[in-house]
Amino acid sequence: MQNSDNKNIIFTGFMGTGKTTVGKLLAEKLGRRFVDTDELIEERQGMSIADIFKNLGEPAFRAMEADIARELGTREGLVISTGGRLMLDPANVAALSASGRVFCLVATPQEILSRIEGDTEHHRPLLDVPNPGEQIFELLQERKKGYQRFLKMTTDEKLPGEITENLLTFLHKSQEHIAVDIPSHPHEFIVGNGILPFTRQLAGADSMLVVITDTVVGDTYAQSCGPVDHVITIPRAEQNKTLETVQSVYEQLTDIGFDRSGTIAALGGSVIGDIAGFVAATYMRGVNLVQCPTSLLAMADTSIGGKNSLDLPQGKNLIGSFKQPSLVIADIATLMTMPPAALISGMAEIIKHGLLADTDLLEKIENGHWSFQSESRHALFPELQPLVARSIQVKISYVQKDPFDEGVRKHLNMGHTFAHAIEKISGNTIRHGEAVAMGLAAAADLSHRLGYCRSGLKERIDSVLAKVGLPNRIPPGLAPAAILDSMSRDKKRMGASIRLVLPEEVGKAFVADELDNRDILETLQAMQR
Repeated sequence: MQNSDNKNIIFTGFMGTGKTTVGKLLAEKLGRRFVDTDELIEERQGMSIADIFKNLGEPAFRAMEADIARELGTREGLVISTGGRLMLDPANVAALSASGRVFCLVATPQEILSRIEGDTEHHRPLLDVPNPGEQIFELLQERKKGYQRFLKMTTDEKLPGEITENLLTFLHKSQEHIAVDIPSHPHEFIVGNGILPFTRQLAGADSMLVVITDTVVGDTYAQSCGPVDHVITIPRAEQNKTLETVQSVYEQLTDIGFDRSGTIAALGGSVIGDIAGFVAATYMRGVNLVQCPTSLLAMADTSIGGKNSLDLPQGKNLIGSFKQPSLVIADIATLMTMPPAALISGMAEIIKHGLLADTDLLEKIENGHWSFQSESRHALFPELQPLVARSIQVKISYVQKDPFDEGVRKHLNMGHTFAHAIEKISGNTIRHGEAVAMGLAAAADLSHRLGYCRSGLKERIDSVLAKVGLPNRIPPGLAPAAILDSMSRDKKRMGASIRLVLPEEVGKAFVADELDNRDILETLQAMQR
């Protein structure tokens, strides 16, 4: 959903996190009407929330909240503060999210208790217990999963005016928000320009925030993530995606006292995303993860879906885990410092998504003007941000249908079995995106060779790859037989058979399990002519 001046701005979060105070300040700054759902219910019922709970019961109050959510969801231009539990109801989320951007304000239990104890104006029925501090902690734990889908802003040790100014700055950035509705771990993917400095606030990292990055990206952007507690830097090389690297990161986390309350931010390309994601999935049985991709390849592909892989000497990505992030922040501004070849490489995954989706994505690439040289890169941004956002939506649609890669999500492997073998045989001298491009061209050749797709599709794929500067042939120095042998060791094989995803037409692909290796070899040989 693209940010709009007329969209509602909605605050959710636990009581005492500052929703009403910040909401009123923001409404005043924006010249909007402020609505507090609790106050609106009290006004309409002619009694306090406490009396509604006492006289009518909590179910009646929740029904009133639902009515208010449906009503406000039809309006625009409001700043809305909701009761702490209102946005835990999926129906209320759907009603209000349709017309607005939701922010979750967060604070530590200790901070919440101190604020509530000093607030004599409001009565909190849920805290009418002997130990309110313990009750706050337990309620926060109960609501943690419900709140995790929303963008978070930490309010600890911050004045309401400071929080409001941060929000205003963030809202004025060019950005698009895409919901990732995975039942076990819903979260948001933000694509924007200049949003990286808001990493800590958006992640709601009220404990230790550790950035894992590489030597190149870290020097440029590690201090751009806002306040961070530690930066762990890994030498930049594909061969460092190993268990030895992961062990080194574990040891550094242990040395700084990082525990399960902390957050890991993966700042870099797809290799860093894999390493940091695997670490977050396994350190202390799992810690919070925020993906901050800085390469086009990572933004459009590897930061989505929660798959994290490590390499063994025998092959790529043979060890792995699933770890969904709590948030993905893709700051298009980071692409300004990428080498042209890296940007061109990242376009391979966007082209793949265009082939898989029955949309106009592929057509947009074909009709675009793509010059990734540094002097003309600024002119690309008006086209690149929406293109990346559209590509992300394609992959998210597959991930939501198949979170654990057991069915239709396998289509996302189109071109990759060829690509991984090409990378290995080349000694990783060929970029991943370049290898994927070769793999897409090879998949189309094989599909046409076997009679599954028309020659027009094969020619179209060759053409769009060439248009953005990607290869559509395999270099002569890579022996077809060696590539085929490496493909036979791919982790996605079925017994002795190589499994490949082949295109039939734009928007339609299939998994081929029983292929004759002689046909694959003929395709590999043809790809060098």
